[in-house]
Amino acid sequence: MSGAVEERGSALSWMINATAVFAWRMGTVVVGLGAVVATILYFKQDSLLYFPEVGGLPRRPGQNPRRYRNPSEHQIPYREEQILCEDGVQIHAWLLLRSEAKKNVPTLVFFHGNAGNIGLRLPNAIHMLQFLDANVLMVEYRGYGDSDTVTPNEAGLKLDAEAALRHIAKHPKIDPSQIFVFGRSLGGAVAFHLAQYAEQNSLPLAGVIVENTFLSISKMVDHLMPFVAPLKGLVLRIGWNSEAIVPHLQSPVLYLAGAMDQLVPHSHMLTLWKTTKLSKLLRLHVVPDGTHNETWMQGKQAYWDAINAFLKEAGHISSSSSSSSCANTEVPPVAAASLATGTSTVPGSPLDTMDASLVHRRSSQNGDTPKIKLNNNKHEESKMASTTTGTAASSSSIPIMPSGIMGMAREALRETSTTDINVDKKDM
Repeated sequence: MSGAVEERGSALSWMINATAVFAWRMGTVVVGLGAVVATILYFKQDSLLYFPEVGGLPRRPGQNPRRYRNPSEHQIPYREEQILCEDGVQIHAWLLLRSEAKKNVPTLVFFHGNAGNIGLRLPNAIHMLQFLDANVLMVEYRGYGDSDTVTPNEAGLKLDAEAALRHIAKHPKIDPSQIFVFGRSLGGAVAFHLAQYAEQNSLPLAGVIVENTFLSISKMVDHLMPFVAPLKGLVLRIGWNSEAIVPHLQSPVLYLAGAMDQLVPHSHMLTLWKTTKLSKLLRLHVVPDGTHNETWMQGKQAYWDAINAFLKEAGHISSSSSSSSCANTEVPPVAAASLATGTSTVPGSPLDTMDASLVHRRSSQNGDTPKIKLNNNKHEESKMASTTTGTAASSSSIPIMPSGIMGMAREALRETSTTDINVDKKDM
């Protein structure tokens, strides 16, 4: 009897020892794998966020398919701008002029998302010229497009933004009191940094417009890569912490939010809006069916009305501040008071119920400028369709990239091709 008990005790002891050894070995493997993953993330994280080339498309706009190479393909007056940054890096930009003859119009400094060159954003810029009485400076970050071949990172992109603002503020064709920054996705984080920089250095900035941007890269890691989240405190070097910036901003801010954003949680935009407490003018415009990179298309006319109203209100605040600065007159903060809904259409689009907005609608202005018709090119659309395959970035990376940016651009040009663009061709 005692022998059987001893035998069972021995077996139990062996099982406990074996389990302990197995657990120790598994723990070693897990720790080892965790260390490997952490090391890769530490050294490769920039390459998980910044994508100068995407989906097999070329890095440089000049190598894009036709109608995505430069604004002249759409008979839009523009200037090539080479901007020197503080660290000696030179970045490239296109300045699309609403009118060569008019200086007193707003200028939007456009900061794009994390993937592809500015040529892919031409459809968006064309719509800006069509629906907004404004110039557009399309900035290419370092390492992107025709900018210097330098590895992009957070510190570098911040220098790019600062240099772009200083450059455009001194441009002879630009009214420095009517400069706005616009940023989508990653570009929104760039825009918020620039707004903070402008306020700290007393640089001219009339307002900030951001679309579907995020609280911080840390919060995006929590959303996109939850299995990495426990390690982020040790390995994450990228910040882009807009959540820490917006509570202190006094500049006018317009949030353009797609409620159906499939990459950045809609709650990020709402949290940023709620914590922007010191802004002189605060507006939120929500597009109920707006997705990450397509909100500007899905919002239709009400989207552009929201921006137009903001440009007008913020521009008035900027002008008033400039004219009354000697008298130390303060502009009181403006808060959104009520929600408004409406219906509107983009020419050639079906009537659709539009989104709740914290801005008043503004009717489009009719100009006497010549009209330019954009011709639809079915061959090029077919060619572009073949390039959309594989454009999505890996879901295991941090990118804020849509799954079909070329398809989105193609669809935007299809809409634009049925619409007249008013552009002043004087002094072209």
